Amino acid sequence: MIQQRKIILASRSPRRKALLEQVGLEFEIRESEYEEDMTAMSDPYELVKFLARKKGEDVAKHYEDAIIISGDTFTIFEGKFIGKPKDEEDAFRTLRNFSGKMHEIVSGFAIIDTKNKIVVNDFGKAFVKFKDLTEEEIADYTATKEPLSRGGSYGMMELGAVLIESIEGDFYSVIGLPLNKIYPELKKMGVDILKMKKV
Repeated sequence: MIQQRKIILASRSPRRKALLEQVGLEFEIRESEYEEDMTAMSDPYELVKFLARKKGEDVAKHYEDAIIISGDTFTIFEGKFIGKPKDEEDAFRTLRNFSGKMHEIVSGFAIIDTKNKIVVNDFGKAFVKFKDLTEEEIADYTATKEPLSRGGSYGMMELGAVLIESIEGDFYSVIGLPLNKIYPELKKMGVDILKMKKV
């Protein structure tokens, strides 16, 4: 089955791009110019949905007939948002706090059908538990510089994978998009991922 609708990913995230490619979607990328406001609301679940929707709306205004997919992901530890570290010292401190403990990763998404004026806005989440890490392991990982460009100070799909003991919840939310929630919504909009895979 040929995909009929134009799909736009409103993100430059290589991980979100890889997830949509993984399920066989054909799409274009147009990065949102929306400036994130982390103070827009205090509830993390509402905030992640809000930011994802705003990013999607910014891109949606450029298309009369397309499906826009946008997302936002952040890490929560002991009730606080954990963004990208300021420097190696900050990354080291975050990773030491995570050691042997669990933190939460929340991924909000929006799907906007510009033709039919439909907006779906939701989130997925997972809990990630770190192994008990030694000071040396944290220092060695921090020295790779990988944590400096990652929210939460580690790369789940890169070297940081060796730090993780377990994941509870939606694995794909950790990567950046809850595919299990996106699939049925796209299907309602006429894009059936499973039928596209027929030979």
